[in-house]
Amino acid sequence: MENSIFFWRFQKIIWGFFYGLNLKKLQQKAGLGKADLHIHLAKATPQQILDYVQNHTDLDVIALTDHDSIESTLKVKEVFAQSKEYRFELIVGEEVTSRDGHIVGLFLKKSVPSGLSAHETMALIKEQGGLVIAVHPFQYMRWRDPRVVSMDGVGLKILLKEKKNIDGIEVVNASPGMSDENLEASLINQTILLKAETGSSDAHIPEVIGKAYTVFKGYTAEELRYAILRQQTRAIRGKWSFKTLLKYGCFSCPMPYVLVIILCVTAGKKRNKLL
Repeated sequence: MENSIFFWRFQKIIWGFFYGLNLKKLQQKAGLGKADLHIHLAKATPQQILDYVQNHTDLDVIALTDHDSIESTLKVKEVFAQSKEYRFELIVGEEVTSRDGHIVGLFLKKSVPSGLSAHETMALIKEQGGLVIAVHPFQYMRWRDPRVVSMDGVGLKILLKEKKNIDGIEVVNASPGMSDENLEASLINQTILLKAETGSSDAHIPEVIGKAYTVFKGYTAEELRYAILRQQTRAIRGKWSFKTLLKYGCFSCPMPYVLVIILCVTAGKKRNKLL
């Protein structure tokens, strides 16, 4: 029994490895690019973000989408512009906290204020030639302060009401525990909305960048825009390592959860020593 389980796991790893190679070759032969359209600077420096994308991913386009401001992204863009060695392109974006939930604007020239309705938020994004992406549309963070909109999606009602103003739906968000919400977003998009689908990491630490991404024809930011407007994109989810998952959990979870994780890991280490 143990041998069969080991063989099954080994076979899964081998097939996963070759599937990854074949997918990469297919994308290269078909001229398909990869973009992560939902990245936060958080506590990282501009140089850390740029160096990680350059050296640890094969992304062609990234969008920095900090909450309710593009100031930090503009600073990253200044660092980006000073070097010609970067092989990817950078989009200025923002994750706007509207009254109805979070909305990402891409290709922005100025910040969009928080606290407006979804309709008003989308209108301000469109006025400056930006694209509107409904990110994690079915997510609701119940353990957060109920007075604060935190990672809330706009929900089905707004998706249907503002359908004509939405350019893309984030159907794959790489954040842990989002499988049900991703499935709901994909189902609604494929059957009702018929918008461009996007996959994004929603990274708050560099190691998560590229854990989900959007595939499109071409390699540039403008080709990505073209693909989104014509619904010619595909969302892909990557893989997490346990180390990255633990690090991300310590960053994003409330302190009680972090303490539980630390206690579990410590207890596991002590048990291994006893064995």
